[in-house]
Amino acid sequence: MKDPIEQYLRRYAEPEAANPQLLQPSKFAQKSTYAQCLVVPAFDEAEDFLTHLLRNISDKKDLLVIIVVNAPENQGQIGYDPAPVKRTVKLLQDLEQRASRAPSCGILLIDRVSPGQEIAYKQGVGLARKIASDVALALHHHGRITSPWIYQTDADACLPKNYFTTPMPPRGCAIFPHRHISEDSEVRAAARLYDLHMSYFVAALKKHGSAYAHPSLGSTLSIHATDYASVRGYPKRSAGEDFHILNKLSKITPLTLLPGPSIDVQARTSARVPFGTGPALSKIIEILRQQPNGSGYLSYNYASFKLLAQGLAELGAACQNQGTREHLFTPQIGEILEELGLSRVLPQLQNNNTPFKQRQRVAQEWFDALKTLRFIHLARRFHPDKSLLETLQNEARELQLLI
Repeated sequence: MKDPIEQYLRRYAEPEAANPQLLQPSKFAQKSTYAQCLVVPAFDEAEDFLTHLLRNISDKKDLLVIIVVNAPENQGQIGYDPAPVKRTVKLLQDLEQRASRAPSCGILLIDRVSPGQEIAYKQGVGLARKIASDVALALHHHGRITSPWIYQTDADACLPKNYFTTPMPPRGCAIFPHRHISEDSEVRAAARLYDLHMSYFVAALKKHGSAYAHPSLGSTLSIHATDYASVRGYPKRSAGEDFHILNKLSKITPLTLLPGPSIDVQARTSARVPFGTGPALSKIIEILRQQPNGSGYLSYNYASFKLLAQGLAELGAACQNQGTREHLFTPQIGEILEELGLSRVLPQLQNNNTPFKQRQRVAQEWFDALKTLRFIHLARRFHPDKSLLETLQNEARELQLLI
């Protein structure tokens, strides 16, 4: 069997992963080998972010931090603002100066912000993460990084002291718990609601039988090198790259939700990406200004998760039943699944020439994390969003989330 890492590096890795200048010891990463590596995309960040990120890590001599300093190119954007790009160019210069002053860890800087080096706007942070992770994978493959785990985080995080000594699973992807923090009371209140919304979503999925009940936050992941290569790395997307790589990983390897330690992530309002934490916080702040008690913040109707559980049961039954779609699925579930493309996969689920367990596997992989999320969104036509706090106080008390 071919080595997935070698095959990935040869066929799918970004050019930086084959750049000899990045794969050899340098003035900022002088050691020939490091125990651990940490990859960080950086766009429009504070010049001292690395100090804050690693302030709790006492022993950093065997750590290599790979930073892709990146900015989007001025193509295809509406209302392009050059100011963040200029600040990021300065960030690269500042990082080079800081790294030259006897750094406590190895630092590998990758320039994707200088003129001609910018990242395509639509590829955004996904490509930045992929470049850093591909270089980490190459360094591991060449023996310069001994750990097979590629630790992922963001420039707005603060890692706990036992981050690199936390026992890891044999393979797959490990997901650290996190909390959003802020010194701004308004942002902090919004972050509390947002974290509750995300915890509610994961807990409700788990409660109702989904195989894809996990959080998706890029600053909390650590991915085994072999599994990273097996799913061909990060998708080149301007947002949601963490969700999509976890969706791919979950189909081939375990996702382990670590009990601790928790990563602190700075809660920041932002419009740098089309969706995600930053835009969500901005919207929640506007809601809180109208209704300070938070009751106006809407989230998924709990009835949508009950509908999901019924849909999963009916999908499982379809793998055993040779009836027509109309007889297999109740009207609301059938309508949603058809919109998700059920008709294309149903013949495979009902093929008696295929072993039953294999048909179950096809159903689970087809109805993946993305289709699960879309199912919950489409269920809004039957069960409109409700106040999150009201749902947790009444309908979803069994989830035991603190509010």
